[in-house]
Amino acid sequence: MTDPTMRDLLAPVAAIALIAQANPDLPVPRIDLGPVFDDNDHHRLGIQLYFDRPATGIYERWAALIGSENPDSHTRPSNAYPNAIVRRTYGTYAGVVIEAVAHQDNTAAAPTTTAAA
Repeated sequence: MTDPTMRDLLAPVAAIALIAQANPDLPVPRIDLGPVFDDNDHHRLGIQLYFDRPATGIYERWAALIGSENPDSHTRPSNAYPNAIVRRTYGTYAGVVIEAVAHQDNTAAAPTTTAAA
């Protein structure tokens, strides 16, 4: 991927603004703009959302907001923390690809058997 230009950032920044306008009370994860890779290692400029042990239901709200039908479509055990998982899913908002990633404890609320990341 070549270095993005300011023009390339217009759609992701606009999508974030639209989400904020429509959901002003939604808790904010860390938001990065950068390449989002699909299962075939193709990528395009998009939005990456990172959650560190989000409150119950927050990751799921974001997953629904970005149109993910399965918030755990790419969930796996954490390599960095014992008894933790990395929940990952993909969606779009306003035509912009979005990846949502949550690191959280492996509890009954989160699945223990998951798809490959």
